[in-house]
This record gives sequence, structure tokens and C-alpha cells, in this order.
Amino acid sequence: MEFVGRIVEKVDVLIAGIIGALVASWWHKSDIVNWKAWVIFMITGIACAWYLTGMVSDHLSITDPSKVAGVGFLLGTFGGSIMTAINRAINAADLWGVIRSRFGGGNP
Repeated sequence: MEFVGRIVEKVDVLIAGIIGALVASWWHKSDIVNWKAWVIFMITGIACAWYLTGMVSDHLSITDPSKVAGVGFLLGTFGGSIMTAINRAINAADLWGVIRSRFGGGNP
């Protein structure tokens, strides 16, 4: 029941994160190639808003609930975008080549 209480307490941040992720998905049509990618984009944006809004608001000394919801919206908007950029960078990097060169594996 504690989980339900936390959701009710932070419902404005949750809604702001959902709306932020929806808005951001419009601008990332080229990155979102199918419904699965869209769902993952939405989940990452909502998760960033849900888990980071309190920390960012505390760091910036924002206490007004409407402004905290605005922070949630921004984190929802940029959360999916940041995760997309991180995923793109990981896919572009040759991580196995770095690991092989670091530990003496040589070329395959």
C-alpha cells in the first residue's frame, strides 16, 4: 500500500513525465522505428521523470508543486532523448575491439 500512496502523492509528476515523453516522441520519429521502440522510449522518459524529479528539484531548490511538475515534464521530454543518444553511441562504438585491445585479445 505504500507504493500506491507514493503514486497518488506524485501523480502530477507521473502525468507530466508521460506528456513530456509523448511530446518528445514526435520529434524523434526517425529514431522510433516501430511500436516496441516507441514503448521503450516512453518508459525511459517516464522513468527519468519519476525517479529524477525529486533529486533535480532538491538540487535546484524548487519546492512549488507546479514547478516540480514542470521539472518532471522536462525530464520526461529529455529522458527518452538522452537514452536514445546513449544507445546510438553504444551501437556506434566498437566495444569488443576496445576490450580485446585492452586485454590482449588481438583481432578476431
